[in-house]
Amino acid sequence: MTISQKELKKSKDLVEKLLKVNGNKYNDWLHQQHQQFIEENQDLILQALSAFTGEEEEEEKKSEPKAAESVPVRPQSIPVTQN
Repeated sequence: MTISQKELKKSKDLVEKLLKVNGNKYNDWLHQQHQQFIEENQDLILQALSAFTGEEEEEEKKSEPKAAESVPVRPQSIPVTQN
């Protein structure tokens, strides 16, 4: 759905007037709307940031056992000395 600049301005003017009647400022309200949208999409934002920084790969590597951890340790023989 494409909104024309005329329709957008009309809506914005109406919202500004309604907010002013209630003692609120448009920019404060708009900022609050942005913050709410960010909070609602926080999981998506974190996933995208993790993918961008490669943290998902690091997390997968941490969950896999390391090669040194999977090798069994053999007990060493203790030399016996005679008295």
